[in-house]
Amino acid sequence: MSTASPVMDWNTHVDGTVLGHDVIRKAVAQAPKGDVPFEQSVQYFDFNACGKSFTQIALILRPETPLLVDGRRVTFVTSEGGSDNGRAFIEDNSGKPGLGPWLASRGVTFIQLCRLGRWNLLTDDPLGSWGEVPLGGRMPVFNRQQQRHWSPDDYETVGAEGVSSPTGSQSCRVPREGSELEAYTLALIPTTLLTGFEVAIRSLIPDAARKEALLLYYGFSTGGAYLWPLAKTLQPDGIAGYGMSNFPISYFANRASSGNYAWLYDRSVNRLRERGTKDFEFFNRGLDEAERGRQWQRAMQAPRFKSYEDTFMFFNVAALAETVSRLWNASFLPDDVRRRGFAALLQQNIDACFPSDALGTLPVLDLYGTRDEILTPDAARTVARVVGPYCGKYRMAFLDGYHHSVSADHAEAFGSLWLDAIQSGYYHAA
Repeated sequence: MSTASPVMDWNTHVDGTVLGHDVIRKAVAQAPKGDVPFEQSVQYFDFNACGKSFTQIALILRPETPLLVDGRRVTFVTSEGGSDNGRAFIEDNSGKPGLGPWLASRGVTFIQLCRLGRWNLLTDDPLGSWGEVPLGGRMPVFNRQQQRHWSPDDYETVGAEGVSSPTGSQSCRVPREGSELEAYTLALIPTTLLTGFEVAIRSLIPDAARKEALLLYYGFSTGGAYLWPLAKTLQPDGIAGYGMSNFPISYFANRASSGNYAWLYDRSVNRLRERGTKDFEFFNRGLDEAERGRQWQRAMQAPRFKSYEDTFMFFNVAALAETVSRLWNASFLPDDVRRRGFAALLQQNIDACFPSDALGTLPVLDLYGTRDEILTPDAARTVARVVGPYCGKYRMAFLDGYHHSVSADHAEAFGSLWLDAIQSGYYHAA
């Protein structure tokens, strides 16, 4: 525990407080020194779900000397943003160390769970780079047994029609009917991804060691849409957010607050959206052209696509129901799933879109940037109204002038504020 007085009284501060640069600088100055050696590794967890084989990736940064709070090792389980596979947590697009090394060098165990299909398992690159795969031909790699990348014989490229994303996409790719690629995209329903996360966490933090860890979840941007539902069934000790998405119903509530209801009907079944330069420029408008070009080359190492996630996180509820129905009618669905019934399969995946009383003891610190391009302050307030009443303790604050980013300077700011809250007992006391 830190002996310095906390920067904030996180238990009593008023929701929606804007944290100025003086508060942020003080938190950075009081954060533990980043001088702890750590080991970086990747682990693979193979499992079966809905009749198909999947490989869950865990990218782990384990410090030699752990940060202890009340005798418990501070441990973060994270998931990546929409265009990434977790590598931006290791090194940002300018080449600076990211959130993972920043936390690990201060004693925090950092576990990044890559969403299924987003790690290139067909490369020897230690961070699953997609750099050698042409942008227009990238499709998910679902397991370690896959021998090749999918070819145009497996999918067709179509226009980027649809309403899910306001950041734009150059094109979409859709599996050909009857292909093995189509079968995998159907099997990767929301509960399949959540199963992969749970398999990895239970292996890395066994039940016998659970009390020794102060376990916190963080998903940057779209990663939050999965860690929030996971918190209902595999509960952490709290959630620490920055630019973190929420339950899919929160996404829809925000869009509906402006009178836009079209997300419900977007036919995103089996669709992959390529996230090219248009999307990249949306989030990097402040860079000059030369620097944006340099950073784009680094960003090309990430997958730069969104696939099965749209139907779930955007609450494309019609598409989600269609996906589950198509899966139910597929010949490869196992008998043990069928015995539970169609309604149970659909309800299980629909329920994951909503908060519940299972969050009743969960302390949450939700931080956003005042200049967040996608999760604006208004969107953040809508999220708070949707999920806040279900949580044991919910506090929200805004970092003045900060964007929708996990760049090194942003990670230092919100990471320092997280550590201030952690060491002050915000999560322990709940």
